[in-house]
Amino acid sequence: MRKPWPGWMLCGAMSIGAMSTGLLSTGVSSIACAAATPLSRVEMRTLSAGDPRGLIDKVRGALDAGMYANDPAGEREALWWMGHAGINVSDDAAVTEAVARLKSLGSVGHDTLAASYAGFLTADLRIAHGDGGGVGDALQAAALQLDSPDPARRALAKFQLCDAYSMAGQARHSQPLCAEADAAFGALHDDWNQAQAKNDEGNNAYALDRYAEAGKFYGEARALYRKVGDRAQELMVGDNLAQVYLKQGKPGQALALSQASLANERAAGRESDALISQHDIVRALDALGRRREAVALIASTVAEARKAGLGSLLPDLLEQQSQLAERDGNLELALSAEREALAASRKRWSNSLGSQQAELAARYAAREKELRIQELERTDQIKNLKLRAAEADAARNAMQVRRQRGSLLAALVAASGLLAGIVSLLLLLRSQRRHAGELRRQALEDPLTGVDNRRGFFRRAHALLEKRGTGEAPLHALLLFDFDYFKLVNDRYGHPFGDIVLNISLQRLREVVGTRGHLARLGGEEFIVLCPHIGGAQALQLAEAMRAAVGGLVFPNAPNALDVTISIGVALFDGNRSHDVGSWLRSADNAMYAAKARGRDQIVVAQAVSDLLSQAGAGPQPAV
Repeated sequence: MRKPWPGWMLCGAMSIGAMSTGLLSTGVSSIACAAATPLSRVEMRTLSAGDPRGLIDKVRGALDAGMYANDPAGEREALWWMGHAGINVSDDAAVTEAVARLKSLGSVGHDTLAASYAGFLTADLRIAHGDGGGVGDALQAAALQLDSPDPARRALAKFQLCDAYSMAGQARHSQPLCAEADAAFGALHDDWNQAQAKNDEGNNAYALDRYAEAGKFYGEARALYRKVGDRAQELMVGDNLAQVYLKQGKPGQALALSQASLANERAAGRESDALISQHDIVRALDALGRRREAVALIASTVAEARKAGLGSLLPDLLEQQSQLAERDGNLELALSAEREALAASRKRWSNSLGSQQAELAARYAAREKELRIQELERTDQIKNLKLRAAEADAARNAMQVRRQRGSLLAALVAASGLLAGIVSLLLLLRSQRRHAGELRRQALEDPLTGVDNRRGFFRRAHALLEKRGTGEAPLHALLLFDFDYFKLVNDRYGHPFGDIVLNISLQRLREVVGTRGHLARLGGEEFIVLCPHIGGAQALQLAEAMRAAVGGLVFPNAPNALDVTISIGVALFDGNRSHDVGSWLRSADNAMYAAKARGRDQIVVAQAVSDLLSQAGAGPQPAV
């Protein structure tokens, strides 16, 4: 059970939460830890790990006094650190307040960094309470920053996701992101935050049984903290290093490091970290043969974790208690603790497993849709053959008319009655041409909704990309969307009613999209909007307008209250990550299924999420 970072540096001489990277500017005088008297950099670092409750009080006092009335950026940073202080001391009320205020700032001020902060804090809180599904919140929050031109924001996003995976016990997914964050902070000469990344790299290596590697990372993190004068963080990482010493048969050194860390954490009120240190002390005592002390301490540690509601700590603590009780001959306690540990583990991962099940369901649905698309394509091929046959008939009849026109005109002088034959042939030719045009339209149009079908979409998309020159790639966007849980609508109310829902929804979406794009049906309940010459911000605004429009629809004659939502994946064509129609569509497809896996009724930007998923080796994959 390794300790993650206990929150970024809380204020300081640099912006964005006093990260040494300085994400926005140097010198944040208005933040000053929400205190009337500015704090020095060292004082702010000390406050970050040394007095979280004091920080919460200072920020609340500043908010009540209206200190940030004209400084939304300062308010955003103060709330970020207030939220982390709340997590450090298990003050859920403080975290919830910070998240609510950050969401408001993000919504009202269109501040993506505030929205990301809210998502990261939500993820940390959920994971701290044993909810592995918090990784999804971190993924969504990180996606907002990964395409930022600011390298410090990109480093922040990678580190936050690395930390979320690490805290959730997914070391293999976490490690490549932590390595990237480590390198990014190193390039920015940000010693303090680089130490945070190295600590998580050590946690991941330890979880993967690479103890020598873990010890190296912990040593580097401690050296960086020592370099910037952060004694509290150095002690915290020392407790992590203590577990490496235990694995290396050095229990005396391990005990000394854990006890030093515990004293610091108790003084700061960091309850979760203190309980982890106590668990580490139990293991060191057991290794030293001081079993009676170990048994007493693990019992009190389990009781404290229950009282604090720290469900994420209970499985490991109870497992330790069960092992000690079994060796001590207390089989009743050993069995009871083992059962409770299993129950706590199931609860800890239930949401995470639910998210994985949703992802698998989305992949199954994608395969089912692909089969239906193949059936539609076969139908299109048949229609295309009919179209070609009709065009050939029309051509033959036209030639026949031309050949006969001379003889008919000559014969007309002698027999005006043949005029009726000419008129009949001309009418037949016109009819066949109309029929050919109708077949051509049917070959490119979805018969139910009247929008382009899959073939029509690809024809438009290829034509659009063929127009681009040799200069910069034009900004085009794909908005791929799918109706959520639509199979339940068909199963519950019947396919005819499902068709009505699709038609009403598409009619409303036509109004929303207007001249900004072309709607097409790819198959089943999956549709796409091709938006030529549109920027990323406009594409996101259109996607949100579409999502809100469908969510607000009322369907007449519905047997019961019916909520219909869509999940949308947005992909920009940049000529790099998306270089042709196929790769462009796959990017949008990845994003749409990521939105499905995170709970549906969501919008995800493909290029940000695709990078993350490829780095972490996890997440939804494109349909086969």
